[in-house]
Amino acid sequence: MENLRLESRYAPERIADRVQEVAALLDRDFSGNPPVLVSVLKGSSFLLADLARRMTIPLTCEYIAVSRQEGSDTILQIDFATAFPIANRPVVLLKDVVHSGVLENYLMTQLAASGAPAIRLVSIIDKTPERTTDCEVDHTLFNAEGGRFVGYGMEHGGRYAHLPYIAEIYGLT
Repeated sequence: MENLRLESRYAPERIADRVQEVAALLDRDFSGNPPVLVSVLKGSSFLLADLARRMTIPLTCEYIAVSRQEGSDTILQIDFATAFPIANRPVVLLKDVVHSGVLENYLMTQLAASGAPAIRLVSIIDKTPERTTDCEVDHTLFNAEGGRFVGYGMEHGGRYAHLPYIAEIYGLT
């Protein structure tokens, strides 16, 4: 077993404050056209739940699962959990950590091709310095340079997603 150390970076109260701020912005942006919140599983599932509870406008929640090659960022498969209609519906794509921007660009292109008139990208952690493609995050809870994060839905080795705070994980080899 790895000898890992977790160091708290964002307390539950700070996360809740940021989620409330983003929810208010999305309420304003989509006041006349109810959005579809789309969570990229599993890391943004807590964000989806919290945003959905804090937004005051009608909305729909959906999920996308991305399978990666073990120990790699290579994407093997993208599955839409349900076939959901998005023609003429704005989409809010929720992601745990935005690194390179490649996956997010691909998903936004597919959603736009399916008829979404507007797409917003919301992340828990935005690592802008790691971008390898042009990808703009519309709203982020926190910005970071480097590091590996767990908690608030984000996991490492199937562990730590349940933590109510976000921690940086050390001791990875």
